Amino acid sequence: MTQTRHALRAQRARRRSNRGAALRLAAAAGMLAFGAISISAAALADSATLGLGANGIGFEGRFAIGTVSLDGTVEQVIADGPAERPIPEAALLVPGGSISIEIPVFNNTERLAADTTVTVVAAGGDGAVADVPNITPYLRFTAVDPAGNEVFSGATWDEATGSLGVLAPRGDLPLTDGDAFAPGAEGSAQTVVLTIDYLDEPGTEELNGGLSALSVRFDATSVRP
Repeated sequence: MTQTRHALRAQRARRRSNRGAALRLAAAAGMLAFGAISISAAALADSATLGLGANGIGFEGRFAIGTVSLDGTVEQVIADGPAERPIPEAALLVPGGSISIEIPVFNNTERLAADTTVTVVAAGGDGAVADVPNITPYLRFTAVDPAGNEVFSGATWDEATGSLGVLAPRGDLPLTDGDAFAPGAEGSAQTVVLTIDYLDEPGTEELNGGLSALSVRFDATSVRP
């Protein structure tokens, strides 16, 4: 019965949460009961200047980056917010524990490279969701690139940002939302591993039913190869 009440409370909180939040972690009885991650790729769609670096001015195509969903299809930023990606492992996350998520990101521009960054963003400036405890201060984030280099390590959400370097041009026609992902040229895609640690510190026992509303955002600036 207690677990049922916690589950209903978590469902109501999710509906009230900020729609733009990309990472939602719900704690019940000191344990994450569910999780969803949405990856927001900054697809800079203007055909000439919007979002293009100085070396991209005059480019006639569409400059964009994208991510790959769990089912292998393409996701790019859309006007009404990012798509959600389930994290079944979040149900196992307890204070003192951690989970890791693989996030594929790719340059979806045929002839421009993309100088790319990844950032954790807290909805509303603190990750709080109305009327429920906020577990954001107890979360730490580490991102690692495919070479094993740490992009950021043990960071709070406001410190969790770093460069992924330059993604090579795709070298092929761009993909659209819902397409099956097909790799482009070498160096045009990479997979970031994001690890979320839930600290075991005094105070976490008071966070039953808590939530954190965060997003993982990729941004890019065009670069002439």
